[in-house]
Amino acid sequence: MRLSTFALACVAGEILDSRDLQRARTKRPRASWKGDCHEDMVKVLNGHLKQMFPKVKPCHEWSVEQLQALQGELYTSRHEGFDAVYQSGADRRVMQQGSMGEFEAQWAELNELAGNHTGRREMLRDGHCHEAVMWLVHHVPAADQQGWFARMHVPMLSPKRHTCAEDAGEEDLKLCAAYNNQVTCADCHSGAGIPFQDPTDDPPFPDDPTHPGWNRQRRCDQNYDPPCTACEGLGGPYWGDKMTDFQPTTCELVKNPEEVPEAERIAPHFPAKFIERQYGSDRLVRVQNAPKAGKHHFYSQIRSTMWYDVGDNTSTEKLRHDTFYDDLEYTWLDHGLVSEVHLETPEQRHGNNTGPMISLLHGLLGLGKYLGGCTCLADPVGVPVLGPNLIDGKYGAFTEGAVYLGRIKMGVEYLIDGSRQKRKEMVVDHYMKWFLHAWFDADPTSPTYKMPVRFYGPYSGFAVYASVNATTPPPEVWTDACVDNTWGTPDAKDCVGKKFGTDYQCMNVEKTDPAVCAPWAGSKTDEHVPREFVVGHYGSFMVPQEEMVV
Repeated sequence: MRLSTFALACVAGEILDSRDLQRARTKRPRASWKGDCHEDMVKVLNGHLKQMFPKVKPCHEWSVEQLQALQGELYTSRHEGFDAVYQSGADRRVMQQGSMGEFEAQWAELNELAGNHTGRREMLRDGHCHEAVMWLVHHVPAADQQGWFARMHVPMLSPKRHTCAEDAGEEDLKLCAAYNNQVTCADCHSGAGIPFQDPTDDPPFPDDPTHPGWNRQRRCDQNYDPPCTACEGLGGPYWGDKMTDFQPTTCELVKNPEEVPEAERIAPHFPAKFIERQYGSDRLVRVQNAPKAGKHHFYSQIRSTMWYDVGDNTSTEKLRHDTFYDDLEYTWLDHGLVSEVHLETPEQRHGNNTGPMISLLHGLLGLGKYLGGCTCLADPVGVPVLGPNLIDGKYGAFTEGAVYLGRIKMGVEYLIDGSRQKRKEMVVDHYMKWFLHAWFDADPTSPTYKMPVRFYGPYSGFAVYASVNATTPPPEVWTDACVDNTWGTPDAKDCVGKKFGTDYQCMNVEKTDPAVCAPWAGSKTDEHVPREFVVGHYGSFMVPQEEMVV
């Protein structure tokens, strides 16, 4: 006998994402990613880097040593599946050495050759900028690009193209050869490289003549060619991975981006502290891209309450959400109620420690530590900065790097009687970042003016914010298992006032840094617990073994 349970757990998947794999196999970049010459190519690619990574720095602001240290982190974070694709196709994106030790030995030799010579060190630095960007974009999975590396400074490409004189000495020629092996972007991204990809190639969802326009309403990402318009990427309530497994909505363009001055656009952020109620849909597990058939995933319509408190650089960042999974297959387990608590202290933030993530399956609380009622692991991304306050070492979730798509009038679900079929027409500003979309109330006469209205990721959740109260959450939401989430759905057990970590001790499933969960679970990882985990980019399922079930 096995008892299956579900829990949201935000952990990174280990399998190369299908769209990452597709990108690796695509040797010809699209026209919007190419330039006619080296200088044009650098300008185009640096423009994309600014949109993809909020903390870019020009190449000349880096030292050779800083770039080599960054490449060490990139090498550790790479997915070997990329290089396997490049090796099989004589692709210039292939890793030039077989190990980090070989790279370090080569760099030591080049550092010695460059010495303190200004021109040589400039060439060496610029080569590292190109190589570091190539590793980041073509060897690191998108989930890690958009998680950890989006929080770090990353280099831009240098616009200067270095060459060596015909009569250059042996040392200069060695440096030139290394530089030319690093500056491989031009092979594909400049006019002298491989011809650009046919812009008529089908998008990820091919157009369906029986449902015209649904493909780009169901999904439209920041890197799509042609670029997304204001009425694309809208999504809606959904119940499956197929293009038709969602409820489209209405949309009317009010103003194009260029018709709305930046000062008149609604700032894409939440309050610094708030309590909000939302309706929507969720996918377990949440991912950026739908995996191939056979992977574990489930859908449910949801109701949820979120508490959020991010003050300044001296305070602990806190986020909690209580979610009811309302589809019948989940409601038997205490109405499908799952809580998730994220905490991150300033010390943890400054030490690149993302703090704990505590998950509560209310239907299993009190049945024993090892049944998964309460689990704790290190949060892979930490508490996101949703509000206007920028925190040291972090970027605003949508205040940096997002693309403004324009102002639209759209039908917003759930705001009339909580019905997903009924829609309230609202004027909103539409922002896009990577594969995520957010909408903010742009009607000055609306009671929710400037507040967030809607959020959507094709396979990572859909939410409509029924109310957003800009207030400080009560202290008990950060300590108590059961709190007033305002939905009026009673808990199946007497749990009011009981604390997670004491009354309900948590199972420590963190292996890399078990100490982060010690206050709630003890200092050791519970590695002896017989269990299985089905994991994805943003979720996991714990499956206890038969001997754990009493």
